[in-house]
Amino acid sequence: MASRALAFADPEVIRLATEAFIPVAENCSPLQTQRDAKGEFFRLVAEQGHYGGRTVPSATRQGQYAFTAGGHLLASINTREADKMRAMMAQALERWRSLRRGSDASSVGGTDAVPAPYERDPRYPSFYPEDGLVLKQTMRDLPRPASHPIPQARPDAINFDYAWFTKAEMPLFLPSVPRRGERVDLPWPIVRRLARFHLLDSVRGETPPWREDHVRHARISVEVTAVEDTRVYLRLEGAVLNQQEGAWAIRPFRQKWDGLARGYDCRLLGDLVYDTKSQQFERFDLLAVGERWGGTEHNARQEDLLPAPMGIAFERAGNTPVDRTPPHANLWDYFDIPAERRPR
Repeated sequence: MASRALAFADPEVIRLATEAFIPVAENCSPLQTQRDAKGEFFRLVAEQGHYGGRTVPSATRQGQYAFTAGGHLLASINTREADKMRAMMAQALERWRSLRRGSDASSVGGTDAVPAPYERDPRYPSFYPEDGLVLKQTMRDLPRPASHPIPQARPDAINFDYAWFTKAEMPLFLPSVPRRGERVDLPWPIVRRLARFHLLDSVRGETPPWREDHVRHARISVEVTAVEDTRVYLRLEGAVLNQQEGAWAIRPFRQKWDGLARGYDCRLLGDLVYDTKSQQFERFDLLAVGERWGGTEHNARQEDLLPAPMGIAFERAGNTPVDRTPPHANLWDYFDIPAERRPR
């Protein structure tokens, strides 16, 4: 989770991670069951760590792990706190030095060995939309009026995600005949993906996606504002209301409470530029602004349940490895893949 920036923004953690370690970020959710060499290696490391063997209250293996190339665990923790992260890294370095003093490099997982190629678990194919549209999403709380009953907490909290659309889906963002003044509502597959999986309160931590029936209202349209040579300029506007009522916990692994509600009521506004020659978006700047309320088990809103302003921004992602990070959503639901094609 990007909310772990509370630890990883610490200057000493940054220094240690860049000078003394080789940093790697992975999604533990598929790796916990992935049937290939990568999944097996992750489980080898994780089962030596802080949650090794645990099945209750959950079987997650998320956290931070320091280990050798041979899979020897040096230290691990699951924290967002910089001081605890620094302590774990210091412990790992001391154990590494101790191992190096008592053994040759190969016995503790030397770095000279090149990992052998492996066949990826076919249940987890790569869904990255080559030649498609990849958006980086940034979400954060917005300033509150002085009259708000709950003062703004964690004003620097910020989180990120990525939104994916395939090459075949990109024309769905335009009218069939892109002339100035032409206006069209975006089709449900596009609106559904944005509303259910991206218009979420994940500012401080992760929260479950909305189900279909939680999307109470969602309409997004685009209007052609200009056409210049091969470029089509578009203005995107819309409104989405997501809301859920029921019983759930708002503190991790605690009692569920009845009569809870969470929601996000927002307006959307965007400026888009599409090049019909390259069939790519040159610009995709989209902003959602509105009020969020309620909390869920892992989004750290326990003391901040009343309606308050929140903003979510989308922009074209780059081409670095980090920009290939998958959306946090379950990709089988994300792309609405039939049940018979989902992993078992």
